[in-house]
Amino acid sequence: MWLALMSMVSSMNAAELPDMIGLAARIGADVFAFGRYCPTKSQRLEEFRMEPLEYRALLLACQKRIDELTAAGCTTTFQKKDHLWTLLEWEQGRFTIPEGAACGKIYDGCHCGIAHMTALPTGDVYACRRMESRIGNVREKIMFDLFTGQNIEAHREFSKFEKCNCCKLRGWCRGCPAVAAGYTGNRYAPDPQCWMEVD
Repeated sequence: MWLALMSMVSSMNAAELPDMIGLAARIGADVFAFGRYCPTKSQRLEEFRMEPLEYRALLLACQKRIDELTAAGCTTTFQKKDHLWTLLEWEQGRFTIPEGAACGKIYDGCHCGIAHMTALPTGDVYACRRMESRIGNVREKIMFDLFTGQNIEAHREFSKFEKCNCCKLRGWCRGCPAVAAGYTGNRYAPDPQCWMEVD
């Protein structure tokens, strides 16, 4: 049997997350991951919001727990889905910008519009499953045409990122546009939990 666990994290359960990581290791889960609370228009719960430095402290606590478990021989894969892990690991020297990386090129980070789509049972296809981003329906167009078509281009306008365009990690992070959209209505607004200071 293969076991993958995933949790949503917010201010309501953040303190429990390092213990959940430990639990995943104890029961022998194959994979453990978590994603941030992503509000919707109808359910924007401000009490779930985490401040940037509060979220950074949480990632540090999780990193410490993961390092301890890995050193002890834990075989659970801890997926670092959140792109703000890149920022933390860059600060720690665990991630470095590759030599010869082209300025302005997108290498990693949020995959919306560049590496994934979501198809619902209705056939509707979204550029991102976490925000309003419908680009068509597979009953009307094949997936290839949806991925290369005009509707998805609105999710590839990387020059519109308000904060990330001034950041050296733009090509590898960009936070989570869905979380930004959930809080502000604008997917290109600064990620609400990003603690990076840019000029």
